[in-house]
Amino acid sequence: MSWIDDLNLAMGYVEERLPGEVDVEEVARHAACSEFHLQRMFPYMTGMTLAEYVRRRRMSLAATELASGRRVIDVALECGYESPTSFSRAFKTVQGASPSQIQRGEAKAIQYPRLTFTVQVRGDVAMEYRIVERPAFRVVGHITEGDWALEEAGEKAAAFWNELLGDGGRRIHDVLALIDGTQPEGLFGLLGVCFCDAGSYDGYLVGVATSAPCPEGMAERIVPEATYAVFDCVGPMPNAIQRLHHRIFAEWLPSSGYEWAPKSDIEVYSGPNMTAEDYRSQVWLPIEKVSGTRPDTYRRRSVISA
Repeated sequence: MSWIDDLNLAMGYVEERLPGEVDVEEVARHAACSEFHLQRMFPYMTGMTLAEYVRRRRMSLAATELASGRRVIDVALECGYESPTSFSRAFKTVQGASPSQIQRGEAKAIQYPRLTFTVQVRGDVAMEYRIVERPAFRVVGHITEGDWALEEAGEKAAAFWNELLGDGGRRIHDVLALIDGTQPEGLFGLLGVCFCDAGSYDGYLVGVATSAPCPEGMAERIVPEATYAVFDCVGPMPNAIQRLHHRIFAEWLPSSGYEWAPKSDIEVYSGPNMTAEDYRSQVWLPIEKVSGTRPDTYRRRSVISA
């Protein structure tokens, strides 16, 4: 079964669990990936988080029930809300109208359809890449603290970069000063590394590969050995690299014969002037050959409830 088929099975599971709670671990199990990868990949492929998709589908079904004449309190309880007030607030956020307005036919309901994943065949813009085997290497730099909501990883990373680029980019220049010629081939420059430990998020580091001592206020990590698919990117951050991620997941990965490996992702940046129209960067996606087997254990467990 292909990865696209697995994703569609996962969407089928979501439909079965609506309008109640949706177990994210089970969604990931049906998608044959970890929660970490599912929650990071979903926004790149769909333009919304998994939680937002579930919320839209839940309120679409609720609108259908209300339009058929069911009581607001009954639909609210079915959707997992303890009071009509909290349900009405959530409903209006999605539908733009109150439950009673939809029930009385005073407003039009918005229906968000079930997602169906397909392989995009694009011949107008080629996707060039290369496969690189990379041994483990050491990185030093600034690392995020605390856990991230993985579905917001792209926005969180952009905000972290903006923070580091503040004050004239002093903190970034402090990192660049650590470059000592020991960076692996192809990984010269600023690195953004999203660490993954057994399929779970383990921090995002902005730094460089170096053998220099770790300064106070920074952190050092080892990026484990991996096989990477490397994609070049040209354009201002963060939009250019976000578009590239979308194409990787929507166009390249489903038909590549590879799957996203549970290892650390790397982004390579050519310098601090990230808003230049000709700015150059890269995405290093850890990959492994499609095995045809599904992961059966996950370290995190969460549900998407009302």
